[in-house]
Amino acid sequence: MIPHRYVFYAMTDANLEALAQLVPKLRERAHVAIVTPKAALSDLTKYLRDDRINHVIVGEDLENGVFVTAQKLLTGDIFGIEKYLPPNTPVHYARLRDFEGRGKAIQTVLDFAEESKMRRQVRSAIGQVCEELLMNALYDAPVDADGRQVFAEIDPHDRTKTRSPRPVSIRYAATDDMFAVAVRDRFGRLAKNTILAYIDKCITSPNQIDRKTYGAGLGLYLVANAAATYVVNVAYGIATEVVCTFDRGAKTPLRLVGVFVHPGGAEMLKQGPTPESVDQDLSRG
Repeated sequence: MIPHRYVFYAMTDANLEALAQLVPKLRERAHVAIVTPKAALSDLTKYLRDDRINHVIVGEDLENGVFVTAQKLLTGDIFGIEKYLPPNTPVHYARLRDFEGRGKAIQTVLDFAEESKMRRQVRSAIGQVCEELLMNALYDAPVDADGRQVFAEIDPHDRTKTRSPRPVSIRYAATDDMFAVAVRDRFGRLAKNTILAYIDKCITSPNQIDRKTYGAGLGLYLVANAAATYVVNVAYGIATEVVCTFDRGAKTPLRLVGVFVHPGGAEMLKQGPTPESVDQDLSRG
């Protein structure tokens, strides 16, 4: 057995067989980060399937990606957009609870991106990610005392007329090299298997995914396709924070993925909803 709690495993190609040989030798509670020169989105989801593998660092983001990932794992301090920014970078903040606030927040972020001289293609990606993350935080994240989704039975169009039971926050910043956005809800229910299941569904489905049925799941896939960095920080029952960054130049493929779960309540995030479980619930209804 390999006794280490934190493992950074370098891969020169998508050698899943070698990875499969390594994983059984690890402690059950080990944290593995894959370090690889390149990886397609489909490769990233394959790497992340085991509970112990929660981070993939690709290509040019090796130095910064490894440092930030190691720092968060060792300290347990997982939240905060500042970890992905140079020291003393100004971070802007907005709080909202409804659809109107969402629209104003997105426009404010896009205005700031334009003032920061971000290219139009990058601003488009920023806007798309903000839309998806804010909709998820406002209407898919809220649960009641029994853990049931508050807006599950409400038509998506009608959801926009209601307020989220808890406020949602968005933070954003610009540097010489990139733009960063972080959206946080106050429920902390997003599980890794949910993210992977919906991304896989969108990659492999021969048909267009139904936005009405898979709204939140489709959003997870769209975010993964639009951002250069996609990091999810979760403390069960407390908060989910999604941090995304975008390169200042042309749009680049996803190169840093991380799912950081606070140890408190981590067992409750082992299994979240998937397209299959949603289909089953719909068929029962």
